[in-house]
Amino acid sequence: MLIALTGVNFPAPLVGLIVLFLLLIFNIINPDKLAPISLLLIKYLPLFFIPVGVGFISHLTMIAEHIVLISLLLTVLPIIILFCVGKLAAKGQYRD
Repeated sequence: MLIALTGVNFPAPLVGLIVLFLLLIFNIINPDKLAPISLLLIKYLPLFFIPVGVGFISHLTMIAEHIVLISLLLTVLPIIILFCVGKLAAKGQYRD
């Protein structure tokens, strides 16, 4: 409903997390009230990975076709990101 009203094209779970974050930041929701439902969600968390696993298996042939590119992306990009973050963090240290 919030997405339809605002016209923002974000995934609903992301909008929900942002709204929850804002409610917690501005003390509209007490974090202690979230503990029981959080424990329940953590208990059933593995069920949320079933659709991901099914999607992965259903696209296995496409993944096999692009395994080299996927492997490169999963190894090279984190190294580049770590390098950039390290440089930015080191640059910020000298300003303090």
